[in-house]
Amino acid sequence: MARRDGTHAAPTPHDLAAALAPAEAVRIRALDLPKPLPHGTLTPDQAQQVRQAVRLIAQLAPAWVPLLSALPLVYLPMPTGRGISASSFAWPQHILLAAEAFDSQAVLAEQVLHETFHQWLYLCEELAALQHSGCTHRITLPSGTSGRSPAELLGAAHVTCGLARLWPLLDVPAPVRDQRLAHLAAYRHGCLALIDTVRPCLTEHGHALADKILEVPA
Repeated sequence: MARRDGTHAAPTPHDLAAALAPAEAVRIRALDLPKPLPHGTLTPDQAQQVRQAVRLIAQLAPAWVPLLSALPLVYLPMPTGRGISASSFAWPQHILLAAEAFDSQAVLAEQVLHETFHQWLYLCEELAALQHSGCTHRITLPSGTSGRSPAELLGAAHVTCGLARLWPLLDVPAPVRDQRLAHLAAYRHGCLALIDTVRPCLTEHGHALADKILEVPA
């Protein structure tokens, strides 16, 4: 913040808290990465369901309560045909949810946690980059999504580790749980197989995250 306002004074706690207001976070990011934020709001019922999903995750995994409560997040409707949920480095602290994300309590809990993990990693990247500046290496994720950076690969693997912890706790039929966990395991395996290919692009912090991901039991 000091660099932005032309002063050299260290930001105060009030300054730092103000910078975490979602609208202010987007404004600051747009100074370097201008990208219009989608318009619209969730319906009151959808907003209530999101709050319930956050409470459910907190009840199932108390260790994640700080993750769920400390970072202010705004939820917006996903433009039609763009997937079930999304986050973007260009839109800090904003999460997009499609109508399909509200199909069930378990699905919504997954999407909320998925995107919350992304939001925290984006914030960490503000403090310590995961890949070297100017990196142009691009890969295709196990989902088939192409053109992703090494940092995005780490983000995908990071999310998968979290979801694999969530699904055993959800109150869903065993076949549904087993199928989802099998899919997550396969996706994680695919991500891990790609990590060595991006090692030359990673910073010290990127290597540290990659190593932590590799340590997570299958």
